[in-house]
Order: sequence, then structure tokens, then C-alpha cells
Amino acid sequence: MKKLYILVITFLLGQSAWAQIRDFQTTRLNSTAGAGVASILSTEAAILNPATAAFFNGSSFSYQSYSTSLRHESDDRELNSEDFAGRNKSQGFFMADHSGPVKGGISYLIQDENDYKRKQLSIHTASPLGDKTSIGLTYRYLEDTKPTKHEINHQTSIGLIQILDEKTIFGLLIVDPTRSTPGQERALAGFQYSIADKLTFIGDTGFQFSRGITKKYLWRAALQIQLFDDFFFRAGKFYDNVTEFKGNGWGVGWIGPRLGVEFAQKFSEQMKKSYIYQDETLVDTSLSAIIKF
Repeated sequence: MKKLYILVITFLLGQSAWAQIRDFQTTRLNSTAGAGVASILSTEAAILNPATAAFFNGSSFSYQSYSTSLRHESDDRELNSEDFAGRNKSQGFFMADHSGPVKGGISYLIQDENDYKRKQLSIHTASPLGDKTSIGLTYRYLEDTKPTKHEINHQTSIGLIQILDEKTIFGLLIVDPTRSTPGQERALAGFQYSIADKLTFIGDTGFQFSRGITKKYLWRAALQIQLFDDFFFRAGKFYDNVTEFKGNGWGVGWIGPRLGVEFAQKFSEQMKKSYIYQDETLVDTSLSAIIKF
């Protein structure tokens, strides 16, 4: 009987681990391994730090898409009859209006990852607190469909941006301060520093504030190189023992006055087995387009 209990618990844990989903990331964030809490970004304000929207003018529309595949598939997967789900694709539609005194936007995200589906509708807004400081707020409506249940949650994020000088930007972000989605709460800090005219260092660090900074923490670091006037190359690395993933990313982008196109890949390894076996790697291949008005 004891062995039966162990088998049942193992099965349930396996089902729970399989049916998980990671945070949606744009092509830009995939290229920097997720780093960007202090980066002044229009599209990413919807899913990262909403305060950055305060520093833009005009309007924009962006489409983001990435698919997830498996590299170095383990022989143990076939032995355990655990096929890797082949429908792993995420899409995002982002609209932003920065023409008024209070700036922000709306986004709609669709994720399908390892038998876990999520639809997310979010609204973000930001307002300046002076020439170099801004504060922002995001509201998210989350509809999650797992193999065994369906649930709806409401989540908020609060962000702050401080431009220290022409080279240095500092950012703060609190995700889900009311803990409406337990396990997803975060406190994050980031900075961006321009080492030279066309070389920028980006760094984030944070922790799950319900568990403590020494137990569940993360860091991300990236470099951005500007080649010519409109072409960018980015590469980053991350370690996240909250979600138990680590890895790196890279990407390129052409950002013109009105149009932009970006491509990126992010490689993630899980630090303990759930639906990813030892030596297996998740590969997110991402492509996006942006139109500015």
C-alpha cells in the first residue's frame, strides 16, 4: 500500500510539473534572456515594467510570436512514454497610445505550452513624476486551462523608472503584490548602463518575496550592440531558481523610424526534472514586427 501511495503522488506531481507555463516574452526579451526592467521599451511595457511607457510619444502596433521546440531529446522520454507536446506556440498582439498625458496600451496574449493554455488580456498605463521619473500600473486578466481544471485570475504589477543620467537608468517592478496568483509574485530591480555610444549593458535581479531573497531568486544580464543606425545585436544569460530554469538567448533586430523586425532564440535548461529531462533544452524561436504611427 505504501508503494501505491508513492506511485500516485509521483504521478500527480508529474502531471502538475508537465502542466506548467512560463511567462510570455517578446522577441526582444528572448534575445536578452528576459533582462529589461530598466529598459525604455514600448511593447514590453505591457508585460514587464509599465512605467517605461511614460517616455514615448505617438502610437504603435506590434505582433509577437514564438514557438518552442526540444533539443537533445532524452532516450528516457521514450522509455517512460512521455512525448514532448508539439503544439508549443505563443502569440501576442500589442497596441500602445502615447499621445496623451497618461500613456499606456492594451495587449492580448495566447500561449499553448505543454498541455497548459493561457489567454491573457492586459491594460497598462504610466504617468511621469517629473522629467526623469515615472510610475506605471498593469492589470492582467488571466484565463488558464490545465489538463485537469480551468481557472480565471486577476493580477497587477507596479513599476517605477528613474533616469539617473544620460547613460544610466534604474527600474523597480513588483509583480502580483496581492498574491492573487500564488507562486508568480516577484520583486525585481534592474539597471541599464550605456558603456559607449553603441554598447549597452542590461541587468536584472529579483526574488519571490513570499519565500525570501535567499531561497527563491533570479538574475539576468545582457549586452546590446548597435550596428549602423538601425541594426541591433543582443545576447544575454539568466539564472532563475524560482521557476528552476537557466539558460541564454541571442537576437538581432532592425528598428527603423516607422517599421521594425526582430528575430531571437532563447535556450532554457531546467535545474530539476519535471517535463524536461536531463541534458534536454527548450528552444524558443521568436519573430516580431512593429509599426509606429
